[in-house]
Amino acid sequence: MPLFLYVLEDLPYEEKACNDGDLILFMRKIFDKMQLATECIIVTLIYLEKVMINGGIEMRYCNWKPLLFTAILLASKFWEDINFWNVDYVDALRIYNLKSINRMESEFVSLCEYNLFVSADLYTQYFMAVRDHAKQAQIDSIKS
Repeated sequence: MPLFLYVLEDLPYEEKACNDGDLILFMRKIFDKMQLATECIIVTLIYLEKVMINGGIEMRYCNWKPLLFTAILLASKFWEDINFWNVDYVDALRIYNLKSINRMESEFVSLCEYNLFVSADLYTQYFMAVRDHAKQAQIDSIKS
């Protein structure tokens, strides 16, 4: 006889879209407080795509903040000459505690199959794509 009796319930899941403004404010808060280089944005994008492709993770309303935070943390460690310790993020931002940050970082790196290297070619490819997207968005906003 099982120790616990339980029933699986099918709970409704309300799909909420992420607001661009929320993403930008969250990133700006981290980048401003930690004084990170803007190049970390491109590396962050690369890491987010790696974790989504290699780890099979979907960004949703309920997980975008921890995923984005961890990608920024790792990107800053990759890009910056003088990088911060995880405890520095705890003290400066007060978003997550140290144990949570360490766990998120460990899981993220694992989902990326421990491959966080970004070649100059890959960086350039993403940079050009982001630049082209920004130009197109600017053109579209002028037309409307």
